[in-house]
Amino acid sequence: MKNFIKKKLIIILLLIGCDSQSSIEILEKSKDLINEQKYSEAIDELNYLIDKFPKSNEAAKSQYLIADTYAFLNNYKDAIDGYRLVVSQYSATQFAINGQFMLGYIYANFLFDYNSARNEYELFLDKFSNTANSNLIESVKFELDNLGKDLKDIPALKEIS
Repeated sequence: MKNFIKKKLIIILLLIGCDSQSSIEILEKSKDLINEQKYSEAIDELNYLIDKFPKSNEAAKSQYLIADTYAFLNNYKDAIDGYRLVVSQYSATQFAINGQFMLGYIYANFLFDYNSARNEYELFLDKFSNTANSNLIESVKFELDNLGKDLKDIPALKEIS
């Protein structure tokens, strides 16, 4: 009886070991799926990673990639929801900083909702002025100064419009 239990335990451990992908492997697989334009499969994998490794750095990156994928697909509602999750659940990461920026950027440049964009950019400055990259802070300030303006009305962009 003791041998039977021991063998069963070994089989269970082997089965568990065979199924255990690391968070890095799942993230890499997801990136490959995105590159292959298999977006829904990639999102499923990224959600699986978040469920299995919720406190990992890869989970923060996965949530950000989910939001980015939705933005790429012009699904701005789900992109906004995804970036909000990054900001709320992974607030101490660079992904939260970038996610907060993207909230303002989507509202300003794709949805043309300048009030929401202003709110998101101001929230960015309130929350992340001490931790964000100075170039990103300057981008937010530039966006705030030029919300709703036509490209030809922005001196720094006159040459490209």
